[in-house]
Amino acid sequence: MRRRRGMPDIKEGGVNVTPLIDVVMCLIIFFMLVAKIGVDTGADQRISIPASLQGTDIKDMGNTLTLNVQPGPIDQPMVTALVGGVQQEVKLVDSNTGQKPLLNTLKRFRFGYDLKPGGTKDSLDNPDFKVIIRGDQDMECRFLEPVLITCAEAQVKNVSFNTRKVVEQP
Repeated sequence: MRRRRGMPDIKEGGVNVTPLIDVVMCLIIFFMLVAKIGVDTGADQRISIPASLQGTDIKDMGNTLTLNVQPGPIDQPMVTALVGGVQQEVKLVDSNTGQKPLLNTLKRFRFGYDLKPGGTKDSLDNPDFKVIIRGDQDMECRFLEPVLITCAEAQVKNVSFNTRKVVEQP
């Protein structure tokens, strides 16, 4: 009996999984790009932020520094931020050296240079840099004022306040 040459031999149980692997890899890459799992904005969750009826959602959190402001000792605000991947206190004025760490940090994000003595001044203007201020709802405005003045001195053009939405009662 002669075999026909046009038809390939059928092998039992031979499933080609290469296209399946390609699809799964594409899905993994898609979900990695879209997911916000593990993204730390530097927001201190212990701060009870005020409620607001109006406002806009910030969609793009890139190029943003979140400042957590709480009442501190000696009528000065205590400001913390995520700088260099570490949540740390950023003082308005260092009482030992007289330097302004918050102003220097904001200028480093805004203009892209290090203001320490001997630091380089490679001007990388970043006009789209944003600051989000998270203040405690029971905090007096006098603690926010020096933080806002420091943002103005650093020429930050976009300053927002983090609030929570009020659930309207019918």
